[in-house]
Amino acid sequence: MELYGLRGITHGWGRLINVMSPDGAQAVLAHIQTGEAFMVIATPGAPLQFHQAKGGSIDGLIEGYGIIELDLAAWERKKAELGPAALVNS
Repeated sequence: MELYGLRGITHGWGRLINVMSPDGAQAVLAHIQTGEAFMVIATPGAPLQFHQAKGGSIDGLIEGYGIIELDLAAWERKKAELGPAALVNS
């Protein structure tokens, strides 16, 4: 499964990664095993977010699932290319 990610931070300076796939948000949720290491935020109309709850979990998520990290410009282009598949409830 192709997964694309954009790192970010929360308002409290926690680490997060936005994740999208051509297969859609539901496929991402089914593919990535959730656990205590991070919280999944699924906001309708936005890409999925994985918030780090334990140190290093975002790095492990990226490595473990082969998430292709993009910079902001490439993320915006890929999000436009994927259209509704990039978003929750699409």
